[in-house]
Order: sequence, then C-alpha cells, then structure tokens
Amino acid sequence: MMKIKTFVILGIIVSFCFLYSCDNVGKSKENEIDKSDEKQEETVTEELQMPEDTLTVFEHLQERGVLVAVTNCSDINYNMYNNHPSGFEYELLKDFCDTYDLKLEMIVNDNMDSCFRLLDSKRVDVLATGVGLTKQLKKKYLLSNPIFTQKSVLVQRMPKDWGSMSTKNEIESQLLRSPLDLAGKTVHVTKGLHSAKVLEHLSEEIGDTIYVVECDTLNPVELMRLVNEGQIDYTVVDEYIARMASYNLNSVDTKLAISLEQPIGWAIKQQNNDTSLLKALNDWIDNAEQKHLRKVMLRYVKNGKYISSRREESNKRLSSFDNSIKKTAKKIGWDWRLLAALIYQESRFKVDLESEKGAFGLMQLMPSVMKRYGIDYDSSVEEQLDAGGKLISYLDKSLKNKVVDSLERVKFILAAYNAGLGHVYDAQRLAQKYGKAPDLWDDNVDYYILNKSKYLNDTCCKSGFLRGTQTYRFVEEIMDRYHHYQALLD
Repeated sequence: MMKIKTFVILGIIVSFCFLYSCDNVGKSKENEIDKSDEKQEETVTEELQMPEDTLTVFEHLQERGVLVAVTNCSDINYNMYNNHPSGFEYELLKDFCDTYDLKLEMIVNDNMDSCFRLLDSKRVDVLATGVGLTKQLKKKYLLSNPIFTQKSVLVQRMPKDWGSMSTKNEIESQLLRSPLDLAGKTVHVTKGLHSAKVLEHLSEEIGDTIYVVECDTLNPVELMRLVNEGQIDYTVVDEYIARMASYNLNSVDTKLAISLEQPIGWAIKQQNNDTSLLKALNDWIDNAEQKHLRKVMLRYVKNGKYISSRREESNKRLSSFDNSIKKTAKKIGWDWRLLAALIYQESRFKVDLESEKGAFGLMQLMPSVMKRYGIDYDSSVEEQLDAGGKLISYLDKSLKNKVVDSLERVKFILAAYNAGLGHVYDAQRLAQKYGKAPDLWDDNVDYYILNKSKYLNDTCCKSGFLRGTQTYRFVEEIMDRYHHYQALLD
C-alpha cells in the first residue's frame, strides 16, 4: 500500500510540474509574441516618422555629382581621338555639366531602340542624339527646348565623272532636285531616327511609294559614307550632320531638303511629373547663343577624326592651285585659306566650270566682271585668280569706310561678292534704321540680308529683290570652311 501511495503522490507531483511548465511556456510564448508585436508597431511608427524624400530629380543628380548620357558613336556626335573625347553632342553635354558642376559619363549605343530602352530603365539621365521633337515622342518623354532647328536633307552620290563635266547644268541634270524625284527610290536611314517618319510623310504627300530601309547598327555618318562609296544610292540625315560630314566625303550632294525646319533636342524620362532636370537643361539651352553652338560644331571638327584623315589625304594641300592662290591672297592681304574657301564654294576648284547664268572659272566671275578685268573663257588659272583678286580689292575699298574692322569687313565682302554691293548697302541701311549695328555682320546686318524680301517697300531698299537665304548661307558656309581649313593647315 505504501508503494502505491508513493507512486500516486509522485504521479501527482510530476503532473503538476508538467502542467506548470506548459503554462509557463505558453505565457512565455505569449510574452514573446506581445513583444514582437510591440517591436513591429515601433518599426512601423519609426517608418511613418521618417522624413519624406523631398529632393527633385535634378537635386538627386547634383547630389550624385554625375550626369549619365547616351549618344551614338560617330564622327559627329561622339568619338575618341588620341584618347580625348570629342563630338558635337559631347561638347554640348560637357558645357551643360560644367555649368552645373557635374561630371559627365557617356554611354555609346548606335541602336536608337536600345538608347530609348536605356532611358526607360533609368540607366541614363539624358538621351542626346539630336532627337526630332515630335508629337509622338512628347507623349512618352520630356523633350528639351530646341538646341537648333534643322531640315532633313537627301544625301545622294554625285554623277560619275562629275569632276570632268564642264558646266553646272550637266551635273545638276543628273541629280535629284525635287522631292517628287524620290518616287520609287530606295532610301536607307538609321532606325529610330525621325528620318523614316519624314520619308513616310513625304511618300503620302507625293502620292507615290518611297522604299525605306531602316538600319539597326549604321549611324547617319556611316550611311553617308556608303553613299559616297556607291554601296547605297540615298540616305536622309539632318542638315547639320550633312554639312559637317561632307567635309570628308568628296562625292556626295546634300542640297535637296525634303522637310521643313524641325526642332532638334534631347529626351528625358518622365518621372512623377518632376520636370527639374528638364528645366535645368532648358535654362542652359535658352542661355546658349546660337553663335556659340556653331562654334561648338567647328571646335568639334577641329578636334575630330576628320582633321586627321583629311590631313593625311591632302598632305597639307587643298588643291592643285594652292601656290597660285597664295600669291593672289598675298596681293589682296587675305589669308590664302580664306580665299581657298571662297573658291571651293564657287567652283570646288574646277577651272572650266560655267553656271547657267554665265559665271565662269575658279571664282565664277560674271561676263561683265571678266570683261572689266580683261579675261575670257580661255584665260589661265593665274589670270582668273588675278581678276577675282581685283574684284575683292574693289569690294574691300568700297566697304572700308562703312566697316572699319578688317576681319568684320570680310563677311560684308563675301556678301557683296555673292549679291552685289547694292544689296549689302540696303541691309546696312535697314540695320541702322531699326536699331542694329550697320558695321557688324552676325546678328545685325546678316538678319536684313536674310530677310530683305520682307522690306522691299522700305525706303532703305534701293536695289530691289534679293533671295537673301542664298547670300546668308554663302557667307556662313565660307566662314565655316575657312575655320576648318585653318585647323586643317594650322
């Protein structure tokens, strides 16, 4: 009996201990859960109390200190020469970054679809490839103010043996000179650029098919090279690209514009209606003078690959007439490279070239001028240059009292060479009447040359109608080429 009672008592004690233990474990777990809940509540409270991110996209970028941009790798947009970056888009981006004390990181991609994907994924801040600011893109991206406006131009190969043709008419007759001429033609363009849309719109306008081939990996400059080499017939590029690239391509024509002026800028990803980066870019663009942008183009050309390849090809020669040009330039007190730039603009160094209006030779002198200075169609190179030099000296003397600065006067002389002194005098009178400087060309007299047709009824205009665009571009292109020749033959 004693054993049984002992076992019973022990069993009761063990059961009591077990129950007590389980109860404590349960309470311990409850306490742990309560504490865990308290911690979670504290964490949530802390998160709710954390300050909101009030920094804008641009402020975050400034905090990071780096702007990441994507562009195409080409001799125009971006390239590396002797381990030094250069290119039009690069120079502009660098100027923007310097303005805001940012470092610039460049990503290169020749496929436009990939460029936009990089922008969509936020791997880059800006897509800088000279984007056409179209309505379609505005629906998805923030687009900057125009950096400049450009037409799209057709790039076509010059006729076979065009260098031996004696007249401009013979050359012109074998080139496309109207958008209507593109009916049934095949045109290669860079995929993702607005060139394809331009051609699509043009195809609808002319009521005929233009066959467009979009290239994934070839940028506009590479397509221009293929035209130059005869591998494709046509491409369409922005006018500024055509102008710069054609310095190094001797067998392409880029005169046919196939669109109206179109604004060109950069694209940014839309982020929660935050336009801070866009505002910073636009502030910079609006404060950048157009003249500065042209200088950036020229600075790029001086630093880029064109200079190296052109120097090797030319062996520091511009033409076979360099020595004769130097002699004439010395007589009239001009830099020979400036005179060479004028001659290239007029004749591309073709001795026997004759225009439909009768202008002849290296310097495209009109018959009345040739007669005045005693030359004819059989005159030698030296005689042609001498007559052209005398005409320049006459224009210089006529303008000397009106434009005292000799360097500034060069632009007025070029305008008079193209349009005649009377139209230049008209533009100077208009400038003075409407509050501009009559002895400064850029942003002063050049405006009234460009827009002279609007002032035909003004009493300042005594020389009649002038298609000012031609004269304006004549001066601009010669000065651009002159600066290029300076860099080439420094």
